[in-house]
Amino acid sequence: MLRRQRTDSLLNVLLWFLFFIAMTMKQAYGQSISSPEIHQIVQKCIKEEVHKMESFDCRLYTPTLADYKKCPRSTLACFTTEVKVLMLEYGKCSSSLHQKRLNRRLTELTSLTKQKEGANCPHCEVHREQAANDFLTTLLGILEWMNNQGSQ
Repeated sequence: MLRRQRTDSLLNVLLWFLFFIAMTMKQAYGQSISSPEIHQIVQKCIKEEVHKMESFDCRLYTPTLADYKKCPRSTLACFTTEVKVLMLEYGKCSSSLHQKRLNRRLTELTSLTKQKEGANCPHCEVHREQAANDFLTTLLGILEWMNNQGSQ
């Protein structure tokens, strides 16, 4: 009986060790930091919210994929800031649940994203202003690109 307990304990430790190694390897070698949930939130905002926003003429600073490739953290920070603007502008006529979740996920994603030291990154206000639909579509495209990069 004592021998079986030792074997079970040893097996348990070994399994935890292998799990730890697998998680470390996945993180080190390209795990996507962009979760599927954030894609779903942006898609829901595009499908369910944009038609409500069309009556407003709100323009949002919209970084591009090229901006993300050069300055990932500042690009995501810009999107996060502009989502807050979107929440303020459309808060009364749209579901704030999607926008709050999007804001929270973008903030988390920004904090996990690294950027090269000394990168000459533009301020958010330098980017072109676009309508909410174009803004969200661009954000979705960048998130999908991030996901594809992480899975390669």
